[in-house]
Amino acid sequence: MERRTANHTLVANVLKADYLKLDIARYSITEHVAEDGPCEARVELHRSGHENEAAEVLEGSGVGVVDAVYNGLIARFAEEFPSLTTLAFTGFRVEGHMETSRGKAGADAVAGVTLNVRNSEGIGFEFEARARSVLAASIDAVVQVGEFFVNSERAFILMHRALLDAKSRHRADLVERYTSQLAELVKTTSYTQVIERIRRESL
Repeated sequence: MERRTANHTLVANVLKADYLKLDIARYSITEHVAEDGPCEARVELHRSGHENEAAEVLEGSGVGVVDAVYNGLIARFAEEFPSLTTLAFTGFRVEGHMETSRGKAGADAVAGVTLNVRNSEGIGFEFEARARSVLAASIDAVVQVGEFFVNSERAFILMHRALLDAKSRHRADLVERYTSQLAELVKTTSYTQVIERIRRESL
């Protein structure tokens, strides 16, 4: 299982101030308590540091909160960032950190939610969120998934363009560096989808 730290650092260094950091402002969940009953999710997000701007709203439905929020991500971002549609969830774990409880009952303890995701290249990634609400932690983990792969795709496109520019200027030093960075970024996104997008944009 890949840890995101190294890839996240590379993506952040490529995008710099353009890195998209999403913070959850509020959410609402409506779920029918029945086998495979539908869940409706509405999540309001703010770009970190831009809380006064209009919120990004995710609206989706599915079987359970993870499915519903992920479908909301797809509806909002997949047209622009198609690699999101190639992801597969491979693990879901909830753990109570009971030592964090402030009350005798322990019901207010911090919940840790871990999501495992595999991209189209077959590489696995792990995302973890903690909150005193299992729902809030679950939603946060799904938003982390979207944020990571959206930024990875954006970084790949930016680096690919920088590589083409370096080649046109015969900058062998930059070509070597950008080629190495692209090899790492390929691991975090859907290579085929992104290359097809670049091809369409260049027509």
